[in-house]
Amino acid sequence: MTDAKSAPTADAPLDRELLEKYDKESAYRHALPKPIALFVTSVAVALALFHLYTSVSGPLIDIDQRSIHLYTLLGLTFVLYPATRSGARDRLPIMDAVLAAIAFGIGLYMLFVSDRVIASGGRITLTDAVIGIVAVALVIDAARRVTGWGLTILALIFFAYGFWAKLSFYNDLNQAIVLATIRQVMSHLVFITEGLLGTAIGVSASYIILFILFGAFLGKSGLGQLFNDMALAIAGHSKGGPAKVAVIASGFLGSINGSAIANVVTTGAFTIPLMKKTGYKPNFAGAVEAAASVGGQILPPIMGAAAFIMAEVLAVPYTQVILAGIIPALLFYVGVLAQVHLRALRNGLQGIPRSELTPVRQVMAERGHLLVPMAVLLWLLYQGYAPFFAAFWSIAATVLVCGTPAVVAVSGIVFAALVVEPQIWAIVEGRDLPNLPSGRWQLFAMIVIPIVVNFARRRIGPMHEEMDFASCRDAMANGVRESIPVGIACGAVGVIVGIATLTGIALEAADAVVDLGSTIPYPTLQLVVTLVLTMIASIVLGMGLPSIPTYIITSTMAAPILLSLPLFRELAGSNETAIFVAHMFVFYFGIFANLTPPVALAAYAGAGISGGNPNATGVQAMKLAIAGFVVPYMFVFAHSMLMIDATVTNIIWVIVTSVTGVLLLAAAIEGYFRGPLPAWARLLALIGALALIFPGLVSDLVGAAVVAILIFAGGVKPTTVRAA
Repeated sequence: MTDAKSAPTADAPLDRELLEKYDKESAYRHALPKPIALFVTSVAVALALFHLYTSVSGPLIDIDQRSIHLYTLLGLTFVLYPATRSGARDRLPIMDAVLAAIAFGIGLYMLFVSDRVIASGGRITLTDAVIGIVAVALVIDAARRVTGWGLTILALIFFAYGFWAKLSFYNDLNQAIVLATIRQVMSHLVFITEGLLGTAIGVSASYIILFILFGAFLGKSGLGQLFNDMALAIAGHSKGGPAKVAVIASGFLGSINGSAIANVVTTGAFTIPLMKKTGYKPNFAGAVEAAASVGGQILPPIMGAAAFIMAEVLAVPYTQVILAGIIPALLFYVGVLAQVHLRALRNGLQGIPRSELTPVRQVMAERGHLLVPMAVLLWLLYQGYAPFFAAFWSIAATVLVCGTPAVVAVSGIVFAALVVEPQIWAIVEGRDLPNLPSGRWQLFAMIVIPIVVNFARRRIGPMHEEMDFASCRDAMANGVRESIPVGIACGAVGVIVGIATLTGIALEAADAVVDLGSTIPYPTLQLVVTLVLTMIASIVLGMGLPSIPTYIITSTMAAPILLSLPLFRELAGSNETAIFVAHMFVFYFGIFANLTPPVALAAYAGAGISGGNPNATGVQAMKLAIAGFVVPYMFVFAHSMLMIDATVTNIIWVIVTSVTGVLLLAAAIEGYFRGPLPAWARLLALIGALALIFPGLVSDLVGAAVVAILIFAGGVKPTTVRAA
């Protein structure tokens, strides 16, 4: 048995070849000459500092803020990402340097013309249009380099369709019409907040980059090792313990880092060998890691950063999104843990001896202080502060709680100055001092408490990870580099969304699907068929994409399909609820595309580590994630599962019945309850599971009857699936 105390850490060296094979975002130039690497670091740190400062002091106007964000990331893309997979990784080709310079130049140009474009109501010159075409071409090529051909081809199709749709209105084309159309399309796509600078890049520039920076600082602090150690301490000793460790650790880390594939490779390097040594088969071990990592994208409070863009798109409070995600995420992970436990019981697998595990008390004594930044984040969000503001002060807490004395002293002064920045400017400009709002006094506590925890932790013993100035610099540089795939994907998605809003193609596609479904005479059956078609469309649209562009594309192209159905709106009760439920439905299935063959990239990465069969691992991952494929259908018919218009009693009842249903579903999938289940019992368990997961008194009674039959018929006795 592997000694868990000496197991690889969360920060162990990555299998870079495997990561780059399945995660194109990771295939960047990591051995550039020192002068170029210094340039990249300098630009990245400058962009990070810009976003950190504007998050607490207020952003620039939308066009300027988003242009700085997009075109800086675009320039860095051509420096860091080769044109082809076999391109040079240790040097910067001249053509890429030229493209990077053009990208940076377009960013400066946008800052120069933004006032004129705003004043003119979006009217642009022919020169602007030409620069706009170059900007779109650069973004699409950058998307190809970073995300692959899927999003690139989709963006190209939409870009071409936009011109075709506009020009097809005219019977006779002439130069004036063509030039006017080019100016119209390029103004919409590049110079106003509809296309490249639309909602997607707006959220990337205000929310997402800050939470990626937060994740980068947490990575330097050693939080990943805390999650691994805590999961081992809590669940490592139970039956099949290493698999439960993978589920718990990968879920938390997957929620923060936003990339399921990268999470599989990083945590999987530690958890998959442990699972195999315990006795799990390679396909199952890889599938557990893949399912848990993908599930992190739907796990509140961060949800792989998709929660922020969903709140922005729907114009709802961020807290509503994370509250709605709690029960579905709970059911997903209960389902995975239950199958892992039942598989261990069926195969007689044991856990790791307690003597080889670090006790929880020792883990908390050594690394418990790393939870302070997460507590700060949740507290500020609970108090109603904007997510980007909460992210900034969570980063500040990370630096203060993990920094060296010198870092704590300097950063503490800087953060305190930011709290009283309006008063400082008043003194500099000779104005009367404004009053310090009561909420600002709380921020001093966010500075003092981490400092106190830092010094208290030092009295216990040496800190495992300390952040010095170099660590802070590296965290900012890494955070910006990790923001490149998201920012570029959001830019490419902006082309798709911009053309969709310009031409109305999304509504036309929705009408076509609804017309297809209207041939079915029964409204309920029509809704179910449309839900299945929408699920398939969401999975196809989400194949191989990160969670952010997945949500934007599916919400733009697939959600209108559901909103066109009268019964769907009737079940929702209000227009706002209908839109929210539709977006949650398509988002879930877009995320699960990473588990669904033939493009199950997360599962393939897991198979690469475990040595299993990629497609078999993908199928097994789908079985483990079965609750995630069932729950979205349920909250369409009863949105109390999303905590919408539901009382506390109703929510508790939904949790109890649906968790029982998921446990029953796991038994049906694994074919094991107390012992092996015959075919009739598995079918009965499946029926009871669906009845219990579906909210409603009649269905709950049916599910309860099934549970009773399984318990008492044939002397079957229930087994307790312990929470791990």
